[in-house]
Amino acid sequence: MKLSVIIVSYNCKVYLDYCIQSVISALKNFHGEVIVIDNNSTDNTKDFIRSKGYNIKFIESKINLGFSKANNQAVKSAKGEYLFFLNPDTLIPENLFDLFFKEENDLNNMGILGFRMIDAKGQFLKESKRNSPTKRMVIKKLLGIKNNYYSNIDEFDFDSVEILCGANMLISNKVFNQINCFNEEYFMYGEDIELSKKSLLTGFKNYYNGKNTLIHFKGESTDKNIKYLKNFYGAMAIYYKNIFSPSRLNLFTLKFFLRLIINFKSLFINSDSTKSKFEKTFFITDSVNHNVSKNYRNVILKKEIDHSDNECNIILDPNYLTYNEIIEIIGSSNPSNNINFCFLSKDYSYVIESCGMNQKGKVVFL
Repeated sequence: MKLSVIIVSYNCKVYLDYCIQSVISALKNFHGEVIVIDNNSTDNTKDFIRSKGYNIKFIESKINLGFSKANNQAVKSAKGEYLFFLNPDTLIPENLFDLFFKEENDLNNMGILGFRMIDAKGQFLKESKRNSPTKRMVIKKLLGIKNNYYSNIDEFDFDSVEILCGANMLISNKVFNQINCFNEEYFMYGEDIELSKKSLLTGFKNYYNGKNTLIHFKGESTDKNIKYLKNFYGAMAIYYKNIFSPSRLNLFTLKFFLRLIINFKSLFINSDSTKSKFEKTFFITDSVNHNVSKNYRNVILKKEIDHSDNECNIILDPNYLTYNEIIEIIGSSNPSNNINFCFLSKDYSYVIESCGMNQKGKVVFL
C-alpha cells in the first residue's frame, strides 16, 4: 500500500467528516487507506462518522491520548509505505499527492514534507514553513517580538525547510520509525517541531511544497481555554528541555515565566464565535437545494464566482465544484471583501461557515 492518511479527532465530527470526504477524493488514484483515531470525543463522533458508510479504519480510544500518542498508536496499524498526518479541520485538493509521487525520486534523502496552508479566508498560514527555534527565538516569541521564526522562502516555492507543521506532514513509514516517532511527552503542540528537528539531526532533509495548497480551518478541534494555554506553553518548556538541555535553574526560570504568561492570557480568553448573517447569499452550484434556501436569506444561484462580490455569504457546492476549485476560489479571494465562505457537505446535510485563523467557525445543519 502506498499511503496511510492518519487523522486524530476530538469533538469535531463535522469538520472530520468534511475532511474525510476530501481525502477519499484525493486517494482515488492511489492505493491508500484512511485511519481515524478518535480521542474519546463526547460529540457522538463515532456514530456520526460510521453512519456515513466510509471505507475507513476507525480506532476508538477510551481516553484522550493527546496528539502524539494517538498518532503513534494509529501508525502501528498503518500499512502504507508513506504516512500522511492530517488535522481533522482541513480540506485537501484532489491533486495534493500527485506532485510528490510523480517526483519523489528527485527529493534527496527526504525526511518530512509539508504543504502550503491557507485559512478559510484565504490568508496564508506562515507556520507552514518555519526555521528551527533558537533560545533567542523562543524568548522573543514569548515576548511577542518579531523574529525570523518563519522561513523566508517564498510561500509558493518547493524547497527545503527546517520545521514543518503537524497539521499536515508526509513522511515514509520507515523514516518515521527511524527517528523514533512523535515524542509522547507532548500532549498537544510542539511535537511537530521536535519531530522536524529529529529528522534534520538524523541527516534527513525536510521539504516545503508551496505548489499545492490545502485549507486549515484552524483550531476547530481546540477550545481556547486555560487547558489550551497550558498545553501550548507547556510544549515550549518540553522542547526547550529536550533540545537545549538547560540547567535546572534555567528550566525552572522558564517554567515560572511561562506560568505567568498562562495566568495573564487566561484573563483575555474569548470563545465567542458569533458572526453576522448577511442578507445576501450566493450559492455556487448547478442545482437548487431547498434546505439551503430555508436556512439562508435571498439565495441566488450562480455557476461561478464574481470577485467583486462583497458583504455576502458564498456557499460552495462540492458536488458541482472540485475541492481543488474550492481551494482556488478561497485562495484568490480579495481579502478586503467581507465574505463569509460556506462549505456545503457532499450529502447536503450541513454547511460549515468558517472565519479566519483567530475565530472558530459555525456549523449549520440543513
